[in-house]
Order: sequence, then C-alpha cells, then structure tokens
Amino acid sequence: MIKGIQLHAWAGGPSMVEVAEVAARTFETIWVTDQMQSRGVGAVLGAIAARTGAGVGTAVTFPFGRNPLEQASTMATLAEFMPAGRQVSMGIGTGGGLVSALMERQQPVGRVAELIRFCRALWRGESVRMGDYPLTCADLGLRAEGRASLDWVDDPAVRVIVAGTGPKILEMAGELADGVICASNFPSHSLAAFRSGQFDAVSNLDRLDAGRERSDRPELTRIYGVNVSVSADRDRANAAARRQAALIVSQQPHESLQQVGFEQSDYAATREAVHTGRGIAAAAELLPQHVADQLVISGTPGDCIASLAELLEYARGAGFTEAYVGAPVGPDPAEAVDLLTTEVLPELI
Repeated sequence: MIKGIQLHAWAGGPSMVEVAEVAARTFETIWVTDQMQSRGVGAVLGAIAARTGAGVGTAVTFPFGRNPLEQASTMATLAEFMPAGRQVSMGIGTGGGLVSALMERQQPVGRVAELIRFCRALWRGESVRMGDYPLTCADLGLRAEGRASLDWVDDPAVRVIVAGTGPKILEMAGELADGVICASNFPSHSLAAFRSGQFDAVSNLDRLDAGRERSDRPELTRIYGVNVSVSADRDRANAAARRQAALIVSQQPHESLQQVGFEQSDYAATREAVHTGRGIAAAAELLPQHVADQLVISGTPGDCIASLAELLEYARGAGFTEAYVGAPVGPDPAEAVDLLTTEVLPELI
C-alpha cells in the first residue's frame, strides 16, 4: 500500500536529492512539499527526477501567487525525465497557513479548478485564452485576450492529485482530478478522527462520489499520507512532529480541530505565533506534544510501528488504495529513510 515518501523542502536541496536516491530504492514516488518560503519545489523535483528515475510529485502546490503557465510547463518538463512505468503527480490544494498569512485567497476551490483545467488544456497541445480562466486572470492581472501554448508538449505523464478536507474541494476533486490526497496530519483525516469514531462524519469523503457523477476521468485514486517523524532520538523526532503539526493547526478552522477532540486552548498560542509572523520554529515550541501525537506519528522505530499499523488499517477500511510516508519523516531525513526502510516498513508488510 505504501508506494511513496514525502520529503520536506525545509532541508537543503543537495541533501534532499541524496536522501531521494536512497529512498528511490524502496519507493515508487518521491513527493516534495511546497511551502513557498522553503526550497523551490520545481528545482528539487527536477534534480530528483534526473538522478533517481523515480516518479516525483508536489505534495502539495497551490495556485496563489503562481504563474499557471509556469506551473504547467514545470510539470510537463518533469515528465520528460520519467522512465517507463513512472509518472509525475501534480499534487495541488488551496495553500496552507504560510500562504494565507501572506496573501488573500479569494475563491480558493475555484482557483484550483481553473488551474487544473488550464494545465490540462496546455498538456493537450491547445492554445489557451487567458480570459477563459477569469479568476486566475483577475488575480494575476493577465490579459484576457492573451493566448499561450506549449507547442513542445505531447500528452505528458502527469496525474492531477487534489489535496483537501472540505466538502467543496473534495467534490471538485471527484469531478476533475485523477486522485485525491488525504493526509493524516489534517484533523478530519487524522488518527484522532479514526480513534474518536468521527471519521465518516467529518472526513467529507462522500463528496468525492458526488463529484464522480459528473466526471469524465477514468478513475480516482485515493491516496493516504501517513505523516511520520522517526529517529533514534525520541526527543528530536517529537520536536520535528510538533513543527509539522504547527503548520496544520495554524490554518485549520477551529470547528475542524474541535470535532475530533482538540480544545482551542491546546493550539491557540501556536496559531497566534504563525499568524503574527513569529515563524514556524517558535510556533512549534508552543504546541503541546499530545496534540502533535494525534496528527503526526513520532518517536523511535519501536514507538511508531504499532500506531502506523493501526492507521494504515483504518485507511484501508476507508477505501484508500495507495499511501505514502508523509513529512516531516524525521529530524534527519537520511536517518529517517534508513530507519523506515530497514526497521519500520518491514514490520508493516
């Protein structure tokens, strides 16, 4: 079930490529996060694709502040590096806490839908008129009568995977996407949601079926991201998990957090630190470990195995057919990949 691994773009570019080379011996797809203020995801994925021969993907990018022509071109260029049997995955969502702290996100689901349609038209070799994508055109100041095409593109091996938790984006995913990502660090798709018995009520996965009724896509792959932080040093693993969890609690609606058992007092200080620009490191220090534990499985390999097995069993029961080991992976990605491939994953097969 586990076919991929997600690397955090806060690490150095060369070190991520080195880790990816090792990970590619075990995983089919190397996913890289796109956090805007971290390393450039396109450059990192290009280096990984060229060096490893693995499939690559964004997990996940977003339309705000981005040129859609460049995004389409980047994905098609990455596809040129893919060997037979591998593909590029454009994981896309509405942007996280760092994005919303910097810019307004008007009609986010509509913007994601336009980006998907825009990219697909270019990948089909069509000439795209900017004004046919009014939300994008208005937000980026594009000329309505302007046209663009990618004459060198010929149906690249790119699948579009939408990440989200809300009913509107999941219904849109069901209609337009080739797959959907649901990550365990989001409250409504978390271990907390499963353990509380609230997953079916809060996951909104029923909206995928509503979207599929209008879809012309041949299939929809359900991908579950299992967010993990593993290290021989438990304290460092836990600290990395808190950093990842801080990114999540800073952007999620209070209702989503409270539905699965979190109290506002658990995360208020962390949320305020992100929104006032104090940075993720400072925000993570303010997050209680018991909150992070429900969103990111962390600790030594022995600490993680039982919870991972439990979470994957829940995911299978919920209809997911593919999974990846999600960020942060661990405080030292090289150590984490080694521990995951030699000590953790063999216990889960």
